[in-house]
Amino acid sequence: MACKYLVMFAVSLGFFFVTATTFTSLGYVLYTMVEELHWSQAAAGFSFACLGLACGLSSPLPPLLMKFVGSRWTMFLGGLVLALGFGLASIIQHIYLFFLATTLMGVGFSLVAPAPAVYLLATWFPKTASRWVGFYFMAGAFGGVVGPLIVGGIVALSGSWRVHWVVMAVFAAIIGLICLVCVRDAVKVETTDQVKAAGAGGIEIESPRPWTVSAALRTPSFLFLALAMIVVQTVVTTMHSVLVTHVAGLGGGAAPGAVAMSLLALTGTLAKGFTGALSEKTSPKGLLVGGLLLQSVAIMILCVTTTPSLAYGFALIFGVGWGMSWLSAHILLLRYFGSAIAGEMVAMATMATTFAVLGPIVAGWVADETGGFIPVFMVLAVLLALVGVSSLLFMHQPNPEAGVDADTTASTTAPLEAAILPAAE
Repeated sequence: MACKYLVMFAVSLGFFFVTATTFTSLGYVLYTMVEELHWSQAAAGFSFACLGLACGLSSPLPPLLMKFVGSRWTMFLGGLVLALGFGLASIIQHIYLFFLATTLMGVGFSLVAPAPAVYLLATWFPKTASRWVGFYFMAGAFGGVVGPLIVGGIVALSGSWRVHWVVMAVFAAIIGLICLVCVRDAVKVETTDQVKAAGAGGIEIESPRPWTVSAALRTPSFLFLALAMIVVQTVVTTMHSVLVTHVAGLGGGAAPGAVAMSLLALTGTLAKGFTGALSEKTSPKGLLVGGLLLQSVAIMILCVTTTPSLAYGFALIFGVGWGMSWLSAHILLLRYFGSAIAGEMVAMATMATTFAVLGPIVAGWVADETGGFIPVFMVLAVLLALVGVSSLLFMHQPNPEAGVDADTTASTTAPLEAAILPAAE
């Protein structure tokens, strides 16, 4: 009986760690590394893109490894790959080696979370999987909140970003060992499809009529939702990459930027929670549009902000908009196309967000050419506003028989947020 709770502890600790040490805090470390090693902002942005691209492209790897060596060895290997990436980052002198380091971090992230963990929780807690998966993603989200502050503390106390990477390498190896000791498979993985389907949790979402994947992909509604997800992910990835550097340029060093990153993660996490509840009482489409417009307004505020403290207001507003738009887009995919193909539709839309890795690269190049990120921020704000208004005017419930969008309402037989949590992070 205690075994399943050890599994829950190990996988949650792993997700907390990888979230805290990669996407949400890399921007802080990059700020100090760029300053000391005299890298260009474009090079720094590309290193961030390597992390995101490796994480996305390696996502088919965990189910495959789980089939052959099991979940605990998969997560243990993930910890070792992370340790190797962090260790390599601690000794680098040239940017090209750092590209390799962040690539290893992305692969390690995929091996540790979330695919193995969601499968483990779904099989160890078959009747209450949604609740435990929810707790699991809360742990990961909390890592995003405290990660920048922890990194800032280590760098401030040690005076060296290299010490930070060494500490992270040691803890990554420890996390891997904890997974090796605590994790066991409740059900042996026979096929990769088992892992991919584990997050469904038995939630059924009714659709007025059955859909096929090919027909759903051709609907304007899917294109609008995929576009919204691409733009949101691009904006968020870019902010994770450059926010600390931008805020530091306003005065006060990197510390206010770390606080802004933590606030952004905190409000984004809280917003995802209340969006799931609100979607049962109001239109998810309205939440999507509202979230997109809030992000646009927040970025415009950031463009005219002249002091670090005002950046905190940006972070609060942007985090709410991010949480609202990201979760409601997934809810709409489920409501529009039903449970039969929901997983495939979410996977297709999520795959499209791989283009988000271009955001940090372009932002870095623009900063090198113009001396700042504000031109990029303005373009992103306009994109968010355009997608929000277009979705409001032209996106409707699709009709599978007519092959066009029609204003009808789908019903749900259970809360939706648990079914989409893995994709919504």
